[in-house]
Amino acid sequence: MPRQQAQEIVVVTRKGVRAECVSWMGWVVQLNILQVADHFGPFGGLEKFIYDFSRKLAGQGDTTAIAVIDKEERHDWGSETIDTALIPRDEEQWLAFAKRYRPDLIVWHTGPATASFVDRLSTLAPVIATVHSPVCPAGTRLFRDKDEICCHPTGAACLMRWYTRRCGTHPEPWLALEAMTRNGKMLKTLRSCDRVYTVSESLSRFIEIEGIKPDRLRIFDNTFGDGTGGSETLPPLQIPGDKEELHLLFVGRISYGKGVQYLLKAVRHLLDQGCSVSGTIVGDGWYAEKLRALCAQLGIERSIRFAGQVPGTEMDAFYDTADIVVVPSVWPEPAGLVVPEARRRGKPVVVFDAGGLPEWQAHMDGIYVAGHADVANLAQTITDAAFGKPGTRNARAGSGRLDLIDDLRGFIQLIRKEAARL
Repeated sequence: MPRQQAQEIVVVTRKGVRAECVSWMGWVVQLNILQVADHFGPFGGLEKFIYDFSRKLAGQGDTTAIAVIDKEERHDWGSETIDTALIPRDEEQWLAFAKRYRPDLIVWHTGPATASFVDRLSTLAPVIATVHSPVCPAGTRLFRDKDEICCHPTGAACLMRWYTRRCGTHPEPWLALEAMTRNGKMLKTLRSCDRVYTVSESLSRFIEIEGIKPDRLRIFDNTFGDGTGGSETLPPLQIPGDKEELHLLFVGRISYGKGVQYLLKAVRHLLDQGCSVSGTIVGDGWYAEKLRALCAQLGIERSIRFAGQVPGTEMDAFYDTADIVVVPSVWPEPAGLVVPEARRRGKPVVVFDAGGLPEWQAHMDGIYVAGHADVANLAQTITDAAFGKPGTRNARAGSGRLDLIDDLRGFIQLIRKEAARL
């Protein structure tokens, strides 16, 4: 294509600040997208999403850089590397980096550590946010006294519930206040973003109760089409049937809200019913030692293997040796990527009715939903999945999710049209 003359157009964002966007003969040829995140490494759903998002952008001819506060020395998810900059907690250095990069758009992968920096960067370019987890001081929206999901908007009453409903992560009052302050800053920045993208209908509802207007919310496909193309694009389900031993797999961060304790109790339940069953726990975290103690208490140490952290590049081997993957989250898991990852390897997936997990039923077969925090029902649902019994479609199964990159192009196009009228 012959080179066209470039022109810089000035646009006005929601905050009323001027920002520049490069255009060629009235249409954007290549986008420079600056991504901002708290952390990047070789583990975690958000980190996997950032890697896939960056690869998709590069594949479509766009350029992108990722600016983070914390980066692990090893941060590969595949053979391709992506540009990641580690920037100190200094606003001037963040501004200097963004000015050198001159982004058309800033994509903030919402996190409390980068909220104040994103607020400053919004003077340079439009900002959209992707939200991958519920926004609240404790970060989980889970009342651990009864394992109930919190549906209250963030406010002063959170400090009381931090202790009375045990949703808090630390007993010290100053840490609770610090968490509330961080969350307040994050919400302030989130409310000023031009658009807010969430990964599930469930998460969208949680964001809406925090004062984000529905017309600014979008629900996008966090698999970039790899997990929502319908069952016809996926391999056939591998139904274990009447195997000598059923092998279960959990993959994820080891925390209370991930619900591994319910999986361990379900294993005990199945063993008591005469089923031969074993399990592998892939991941690590603060709750791991408590889970090992629970295994001893339940007498299932020989049936459960703790594999620790496994890089994303090595996960397929674990999926391939499993019969059923279990996602027993009791917190409102937004749209765990382990579900489509497991299903793409032909595995049935059993999830709790929590957050956006049941919504995967709208996009693929082989997803079984157990009652929230119900050990007996979880064990029964695992049995149903093992024999390929048709699962009951959950009433909260989701609908369509938009293509994030296509929508971002449309957003930039809209900005250009607005600028043309100035």
